[in-house]
Amino acid sequence: MAEKEDRELEAWEVQRGARKGVSRPTPRKTPPPETEYIAEHTLTAEETLSHLALKYYGSAVKEKWMIIYEANKDVIGDNPNRVRPGMVLKIPKLP
Repeated sequence: MAEKEDRELEAWEVQRGARKGVSRPTPRKTPPPETEYIAEHTLTAEETLSHLALKYYGSAVKEKWMIIYEANKDVIGDNPNRVRPGMVLKIPKLP
């Protein structure tokens, strides 16, 4: 029974382009580049992500506050409009 399974596996490997005894190199995942942060900011009741973008980047356009949101998605959650006072957010350096 094991011989039959070996032959089936070998046939499958040949179909897929693999050769017996030759291992394929495992693809290496390069880690994403380290994000540089310029500040850490604790939100107050009056602040939004666009306020932070204006303060740190000089512009409150969506592209800028989305950079802050993406860097802090694990803290904020799936909705960028749900920031709460007391959240500590990291302000990344502009790309």
